[in-house]
Amino acid sequence: MLDPSVLKQKAVDQTGLDEFGDEPMEDGLAVFCDSLRTESGLSQARLKQAEASIIATLSERLRIEACLKQHPSILDERIEAPVFVVGLPRSGTTALSQFLSEDPQMRSIRRWESAQVTPPPNASETQDPRIAETTRAFAARDAALPALKTMLAVEPWDPSEHGVQLGLTFRNLQLPSLWPTPSYTKWLQDADKRPAYAYFAKVLKLLQWKTPAPCWNLKNPPDIFSLDAIASVFPDARFVWAHRDPTLSVPSVCSLVSTIREASGESVDKLALGRMQLEFQSAGVKAAMQARDQLSDRTFVDVCQKDLDENPIATLQALYDAVGLDFTDIYKARLQSRLKARPKGKHGAHTYTRDEFGLEAPEIRSVFKDYIDRYH
Repeated sequence: MLDPSVLKQKAVDQTGLDEFGDEPMEDGLAVFCDSLRTESGLSQARLKQAEASIIATLSERLRIEACLKQHPSILDERIEAPVFVVGLPRSGTTALSQFLSEDPQMRSIRRWESAQVTPPPNASETQDPRIAETTRAFAARDAALPALKTMLAVEPWDPSEHGVQLGLTFRNLQLPSLWPTPSYTKWLQDADKRPAYAYFAKVLKLLQWKTPAPCWNLKNPPDIFSLDAIASVFPDARFVWAHRDPTLSVPSVCSLVSTIREASGESVDKLALGRMQLEFQSAGVKAAMQARDQLSDRTFVDVCQKDLDENPIATLQALYDAVGLDFTDIYKARLQSRLKARPKGKHGAHTYTRDEFGLEAPEIRSVFKDYIDRYH
């Protein structure tokens, strides 16, 4: 089980394709598989889920390479001044990205197209079978795990995170939260992230080939580990950093991660998860602050979740002024409609405690002291 060469062959057999492309993949795949196999302590059933996920990733890479080979002009597309929403998970990044997606100027990776970006979506997207498939999957998810809706209120048309696309090079910093893989986590934090974002740029070109928009709205909290790599691949990128008190955001992400993993049949050690997330998220914030100091000539805008909750339209208007985007009347009207249709807390409150994950507010404040002093 979890032999990289076997998994690659299974992807080849499933798709009928055999070209994975030249970008790095083998190194991360090997470390991830070894970490899952030797140190995760997961059941055979859970490891089979990991295997299926890896085969799906490899199959997607094969399909993308085939599409790019068939339509080489896709790579002539230009990605101009994308907006990257970053920050600690559970700090308002989802709400912020959803609000941005209401702007007709913005193009997001919709959740219905995230898992399989090929064939490239086009103008007839309302009939795309991926929409119906995702709608059914979300309905089944909500029926089986209604508590998740209180934590992550997302619909098929909402913007997705791009961890899946970064995972095409097996450099997805969401994976350490979803799977207990300490060696892979360490390897990933030290690895060069630029190949992941270079490949991600290709995926964005593929997605916008038939459905263009003036600006990309991109959101993935673990991007805080990789601001320098993003700036290298997207030199005109603009960063919007969402902030929330870590004594709230860190246990909240522990609650979300444990809920997702337990729903998959895993017996989660919540105390170990609390330690892991405290160390992992604080390392991400430190990396982001160091990169931001080095990228002082780039556009950074700070948004407090509290401000976004209390006055979203004024907060977004100030954000648009800062990044140089036009806050149109059409966008404002769409925001107002969204706020009315999907108010905060519509599906109930997300309840959690620090104690269940072995976390205490003074310790969290101490670990995040530099971040809190600078941004709060």
